[in-house]
Amino acid sequence: MKRFFQSIRFQLTLVLVLFVILNTVFITSIVLNNVQKGIFDIETKRITVVANQLSERFDKMYFAESIARNYANLTPEQQNVLIKTFLKPAFEDYYNNFIKNFPELEFGYFIPVLNSSIVYNNNSEQYRFDKKVTVVEPVNIGNGGGYIFVDEPYSVILKPLNQIREDINRIIVYSAIIAILLVLIITSIFTMKIIKIRKGLKLLENNLDFRFQKSGGEIGDIASSINIMAEHLKKNVEEMQKTESLKSLGMFTVGVVHEVRNPLTSIKGFAQILRKKLQGKEEEKYIKPILSETERLTGVVNDLLRFGRPSQLERIDFNLSLFFDHIIEMGKQYAAKTQIAFVKNCDDIIINGDEKKLEELFLNLVINSIQAMDGKGELSIIARKDSDSVITEIKDTGLGMDEEEIKNLFVPFYTTKAEGTGLGLAIAYKVAAQHGGKIEVESKKGEGTTFRIILPLGAHNAA
Repeated sequence: MKRFFQSIRFQLTLVLVLFVILNTVFITSIVLNNVQKGIFDIETKRITVVANQLSERFDKMYFAESIARNYANLTPEQQNVLIKTFLKPAFEDYYNNFIKNFPELEFGYFIPVLNSSIVYNNNSEQYRFDKKVTVVEPVNIGNGGGYIFVDEPYSVILKPLNQIREDINRIIVYSAIIAILLVLIITSIFTMKIIKIRKGLKLLENNLDFRFQKSGGEIGDIASSINIMAEHLKKNVEEMQKTESLKSLGMFTVGVVHEVRNPLTSIKGFAQILRKKLQGKEEEKYIKPILSETERLTGVVNDLLRFGRPSQLERIDFNLSLFFDHIIEMGKQYAAKTQIAFVKNCDDIIINGDEKKLEELFLNLVINSIQAMDGKGELSIIARKDSDSVITEIKDTGLGMDEEEIKNLFVPFYTTKAEGTGLGLAIAYKVAAQHGGKIEVESKKGEGTTFRIILPLGAHNAA
């Protein structure tokens, strides 16, 4: 039960229903007050007209009687006798017939020439104690005048308003029901999406390749954010696995190299002795391949040692722009017989790191790019500061790579070239990781390759 009350569905339903009810009650209150005021205005005008009709009728009857009976030449006593004899019965007869047309109203009059007391007709005991709207119209005659008054009980006036109130209450109930149904439909759709995300997150626990389908709205934005997070997490896990595998491979490699290095040194020494002894003889030609191969194997062993041997970073602060001038100069020497143009765009950035190891990293990447351009093209080195990191891009206009090649690019001993050990880029990757950085690759077949090296700056450059 507690879970139900804490659910989004219940909370949204409650909020919307309360909003509909409170909003409707507020609007109803305003509408009813305005309607009530309008009804009272209309009824007041109506009973004023009714009272005025009676007043005018009496005035006309009195005027007609005064002419017909020649009141002007009679004494007041004579006039009173004639009024009570002729005018009073005629007016009372008209009055009684008139009020029958308005059963919802209560009438009365006080005209001294007719009666010395107030005449009041209360149509029903039902409204005796009701609050009433009363209109009084004066009777203007020469013998003292008088008043005609008309009452209408509040309960009679407000009968139409009560019907409107009942209709509005019915609308409130229907609106609340519709609101509940709409909320249930909307929250069901919303809840289904949340359940789908929850299930997806469960799948991501065991499968980092799972991705949510693209959709709109805030839930779609959440799903997209989770997809991005999963992509980054997958990359980080792969990098960690790669780093661990490189570390394990490095330890194994160091052990193998130590086993190979001593025999290789002995072979090289004995071959040099044989060359001296066989100098000038036909058999000397067999010694040259042995020496060249031992030289090549020595280079391989040195690469393996650089890759596998753990070493401490010797960090210093150095100017990255001047550093890249040196890298480009070495790249030009390597590409001396080519038509490759070198471009540098680097801000004046001070970085803290092992300059020699970083030289090995960048030189490996530059040489790789030169080899990919087949003798002509453009190689660019672009470096910029980004918050507490420096981002360097090495771009070439070479042959490019497919996804399979990119995937295996930093795998030790992987190479697509006829020569080389396949350790150069693996060493570069390891150096970047040692500095707390990483290397990203973007490439398409026939469109060239971009290596993006992200390295942390020194603490004093982070601002």
